[in-house]
Amino acid sequence: MGTWKILFCLTDHKERNEPVELERISPFDPAWLRFIETRPDAMIFHHPFWMKNLEDTYDYKAFVLVVEGKDQTIQAGVPMMQVDSFLTGRRWVSLPFSDWCAPLFLHDEALEELTDGLIELSETNGVPGMELRWQYPVRPQITTTQDHVLHLGHFSKDTEAELLAQFRQKIRYCIRTSIERGIQITSGTSKKLLEIFYTLQCLTRKRHGLPVQPWKYFMNLRKNILEKGLGRIFLAYYGDDCVAGQIILHYRKTLTLKYAASARVDLTYLHPNHLIDWEGIKWGSANGYTLFDCGRSKTEYTGLRQYKNQWGYREMPLIYSYIKARPKEMGINIGFVNKVIRHSPVWLGRLAGELLYRHVG
Repeated sequence: MGTWKILFCLTDHKERNEPVELERISPFDPAWLRFIETRPDAMIFHHPFWMKNLEDTYDYKAFVLVVEGKDQTIQAGVPMMQVDSFLTGRRWVSLPFSDWCAPLFLHDEALEELTDGLIELSETNGVPGMELRWQYPVRPQITTTQDHVLHLGHFSKDTEAELLAQFRQKIRYCIRTSIERGIQITSGTSKKLLEIFYTLQCLTRKRHGLPVQPWKYFMNLRKNILEKGLGRIFLAYYGDDCVAGQIILHYRKTLTLKYAASARVDLTYLHPNHLIDWEGIKWGSANGYTLFDCGRSKTEYTGLRQYKNQWGYREMPLIYSYIKARPKEMGINIGFVNKVIRHSPVWLGRLAGELLYRHVG
């Protein structure tokens, strides 16, 4: 049972004689907290503090939709946030700024009930379309897309040598070379480390021509996630210069590599990103995490996919499900925006992020 079985829930569906009534509860409801604490497949995006982070930054409305059993205990549930945007419309998303968020369930029948309940709820007046970032059981009312692949790996070993042996030779060479050339790693959760990481993030986003997440978002991430023992910052130094950074999030058995940034492309010969990835995996393995989530990649990004595959991550199709109308696009020429940000001061990318991010969740 559990999350991974959802991928194969494509069996024939029997029509129900009675409607399914979902309960809408707070992410901080003790019943939801008890439920996710017992689910080995729960991860950081199911945690109420992840939703609070998004609420505090973007003013989304967070809630959880659950199926309850006869004894009033949760049998299945999915976290949800309401996004209200004059650019992209009003919709329910599970979840914004989360690569994937699978529903949690105790048994297949509970998942079927949850799916039918979402469809029935969508037909209620005032309920907008839903964007569900996982594959749900097949229904005529659900449409799907698959524009990304998800990278998951299992890196639980007793020794560092056994852990390294799971990576391809090129990865091991880059890790060893980075150490030999003097890259040093530091980690923690302090505001100072976060400020340094954010500087790298701004430079990285500028290189790619992308808006930067608001500084407020990262401050809330520290307050709601890092200071709660649910995440950590890693920085790579070459002498006195910070050349790469990473933020990992973790909950239950899953460690998520959420953000990565680097200072300059001319320092790639030092392989700081390889060493920082290694330190994150090593830290996670030492602290009991067994499933490593390296996020999603667009299917056409073959170089990025190859890099992740060399670490031993397994690719799987990442399918998003939609009930009712899909959210509309913002109508912005992305190529033009990318070009402008690449050739503009960093502050313009930050301003674009402040103005646009809440609309694209």
